[in-house]
Amino acid sequence: MRKYFILVILSLLILFGCAQPGAEPPPTAPPIVEETKQVIIEIEAVDQIVHYQCQSFWTQDEFLKLSEDDLIARFKEKYNVDAQNFEVSLDEAKKSTILMCDIKGTTYNSNSYNFHWFLRDLPFDLYQFRQSEKELNYEGEVNGVPTKIRLIFPYTIAHCREHVWPAK
Repeated sequence: MRKYFILVILSLLILFGCAQPGAEPPPTAPPIVEETKQVIIEIEAVDQIVHYQCQSFWTQDEFLKLSEDDLIARFKEKYNVDAQNFEVSLDEAKKSTILMCDIKGTTYNSNSYNFHWFLRDLPFDLYQFRQSEKELNYEGEVNGVPTKIRLIFPYTIAHCREHVWPAK
């Protein structure tokens, strides 16, 4: 009996000694963050068109990689809206870019605007904006990048999380 007991103990020790610890997932690479130092966005609603302008300040290395076509492609991929009349300028001295365009299809009636296209990748909604009579303003960080956003309207506004309409 004693021999069987010793064999069982030895078998268990061997079994547990050979068992591998649970496989851990491989370490993940840190997320790729664009080397943007600051972003200033201004969006002005006029009739059925939204005029979009974004000025970005870049690190030296990232700025050297940029082109007009690249900036337009990034915008189209990020927002997926009906954007037209693109204008892009690159300022080498300031290491900044300005992208401007006109966006159609962001209204849900004649004078009410849907900003889901703009807000879907942001970690907040319009309630985090400071409201004045005809503007919504945000100043803070977005994914670690100092960001200013200004939304301008032709009338006194009311809003919810993603929509803006004339106040009554």
